[in-house]
Amino acid sequence: MTDLSERTERDQKNEAKRWDAIWWAGALIWIGLALAGEAIDILPDIGDSSEWWPWIFIGLGPWSLILNGYRFVSDALNPSTWDWVWTLLFLGVAIGTVADIAGEIVGAVVLVGIGAIILFRTLAQSD
Repeated sequence: MTDLSERTERDQKNEAKRWDAIWWAGALIWIGLALAGEAIDILPDIGDSSEWWPWIFIGLGPWSLILNGYRFVSDALNPSTWDWVWTLLFLGVAIGTVADIAGEIVGAVVLVGIGAIILFRTLAQSD
């Protein structure tokens, strides 16, 4: 990989598309596994829910965090603000579901986190 400052705008767009494709591939695989698990009735209940959809967030939250973390510490293109926002949203729903926390509390924490991400990323940007 070349230094971030040496990458053209086109290179950065192509790399962002590549990371998006990696995220979607993992997301679709996880969703397929959750649906298959529901179809053959092997998914355990989570909290008060016996549905399959909480498993989607339980997989997507950590998956997003792992990809964003890797991109952040490596020489790959850093994740965008929206990459972090979606990660926080998925993690918030997953934690709220697993810990059986009221939606209002999880929603409030996620909104504060999203606001903080946007604020810090905006303030950190150089013109």
